[in-house]
Amino acid sequence: MKQVNITLGQFLPGNSYIHNLDPRTKIFCSLSLMTLVLFVHTPQLLLFYLCVSVLLFFLARISPALAFRNLRPFLFLFVFTIVLHAVFTAGDPLWRCPALHLAVTGEGLLRGVFYTLRISVLVVMASLLTLTTQPMALTDAVEHLLKPFRKIGVPAHEIAMMLSISLRFIPTLLEEAERIKKAQISRGAEISGSLRQKLRSLVPLLIPLFLSTFRRANELALAMDARCYRGGTGRTNYIRLSFSLNDFIAFAMTLAAAVPVLSGVRS
Repeated sequence: MKQVNITLGQFLPGNSYIHNLDPRTKIFCSLSLMTLVLFVHTPQLLLFYLCVSVLLFFLARISPALAFRNLRPFLFLFVFTIVLHAVFTAGDPLWRCPALHLAVTGEGLLRGVFYTLRISVLVVMASLLTLTTQPMALTDAVEHLLKPFRKIGVPAHEIAMMLSISLRFIPTLLEEAERIKKAQISRGAEISGSLRQKLRSLVPLLIPLFLSTFRRANELALAMDARCYRGGTGRTNYIRLSFSLNDFIAFAMTLAAAVPVLSGVRS
């Protein structure tokens, strides 16, 4: 398995079982598994789907450590989730804050950790989709899946194009933000310190990042216009998507993974 430093949203080339699946299959299976995780309410089932996600990374010949490194941008969300549940969930108090009239409960901490792990599994499954699928393949798959809705006026090609551009620019913006941060530090900006100092340091980071984003969007629009892009009307695809035996096996595996949740819902 490859050990690489790759950011969330990037594609990692490979020749694994997951890489060779039809992109429509990967989208359907990923969304199905992520939906199932949302209905998980027991630690045992959550651990089961965590093991499923790790198994999928092994099938893709990608180190699971890469998925956990991609969780770093969500650390603030995880901490916020744990704190929110710890404070506002009723139970036996572990610590009280008389000044704010708040109490941290053990039940709240457990619930916060549970929901944090559930969000982590969702992020890991979503990252596997982008790591094993080329952006253009995702665009073609989304367009094919939305084709039946064209009759009611849904712009399938435009939606797929916006999704592809968004996925493409996630790693670019992260790299741009890191470069701006290093440039500001070299100019003497104070990034670390108290919470107030960190919030104040966001201003010299966000303004150049927004300006860079608008500049890149303008350059992309000019490039698309120079190539005579006029929307998806009448466009054809160079690669034709088709299902294989491996895709039907993936559907069957997804259905098998849904059995524990479906049986729990029925009971």
